[in-house]
Amino acid sequence: MSDSLSADRLTCILCPVGCELEVRRSERGLDVQGHRCEKGIGFATEEVLYPKRNLATSVPIEGSETRLVSVRLSDRVPREMIFPILREIAKLRPVAPVRRGQVLIANVLGTGVDVMATRTVG
Repeated sequence: MSDSLSADRLTCILCPVGCELEVRRSERGLDVQGHRCEKGIGFATEEVLYPKRNLATSVPIEGSETRLVSVRLSDRVPREMIFPILREIAKLRPVAPVRRGQVLIANVLGTGVDVMATRTVG
């Protein structure tokens, strides 16, 4: 009798191979099958237990003929923080000039991650 409680299917994105992973959760922990390298185990573990995402979007910029400046996070954040962070980003109205890499919100919502401009707008 198996003690498996649930299973997830994932495609590993850490290399071009794209291994199809099956992750079974049990009372003993996680069992990852289908990986061709150890990276697949780490990817599956994080994706099932502690999923993180990055995001990129645009915000209106003032003082420039260019209407928008693109922004992104400096690192990945827990998936459940994406919509609260998007609400913070939506409040941004940077004033030109804005430089590529300029931090527009430091440590957004206490995540340790910054919101940065991804291009220069004069």
